[in-house]
Amino acid sequence: MVRLRQIRLALAGLLGLALLMVGGPAWADSMNIAYRGSSNITYWVDGQRRDVLTAEFYTPTTYQDATWFGYCVDPLQNFSNPIVPGDPNSWSGPEISPAVTGFNWREAAWLMENYAPGNDWLSDPSSVDYSSSAVKLAIQAVQLAIWEVTVDPSATYTASSVTDSSSRFYTTSSEAATLAGSYLVALSEYKSSTGGTIDLSGQYKINDQSDRQDLIVGTGGTAGAPEPATMLLMASALALGGGVLRRRRKRA
Repeated sequence: MVRLRQIRLALAGLLGLALLMVGGPAWADSMNIAYRGSSNITYWVDGQRRDVLTAEFYTPTTYQDATWFGYCVDPLQNFSNPIVPGDPNSWSGPEISPAVTGFNWREAAWLMENYAPGNDWLSDPSSVDYSSSAVKLAIQAVQLAIWEVTVDPSATYTASSVTDSSSRFYTTSSEAATLAGSYLVALSEYKSSTGGTIDLSGQYKINDQSDRQDLIVGTGGTAGAPEPATMLLMASALALGGGVLRRRRKRA
């Protein structure tokens, strides 16, 4: 009887831990990311010139059982691993003084969903050639458009929004700037057709950290599914339970 009680206690503990892992938060709270499709760009924020690389970020390994891709939402911070993604509604905006108000992170997410190469990469990694000039151009255009909507938020955007030197964020005319302008016009037309509502199909997070670049990351994967370790633990608990039941039937 003592041994049977011990087995029951062990079984209850394993099942309880497995359920906690399924229903509770993921063990890891930080995300390591890499970047690809790099190209040079010069832009200005409040008159401050920046010569940087634009690139699309991605997770080399899964985070919360999904693959993610992302873009910078704070053009004055530098990239550093790891990031700690959080609720995008809690993001305080780019760290610029005076503070930017009225931004809508869903605009950045909408640009990612509709124009970023990473959205195709999520469904088929082999379908995107990040070394191609067309992909690098699209990445740069998406990044410019995202910086525009986070630093210079507006009800509507025009084709020249990213090259308007009277605004807080701007860059010089280029093929990428022209393409970014077309993305922004499409965003304005979409908002007009929906009364300002922005519907998204993916899941998004934003890290809000003072010591590294703020990124918006998105996934269309299966975030929230049980992790492999959780499934293995549950299988072990169920196997143990099955063994106890078989032994009890034999005794009966």
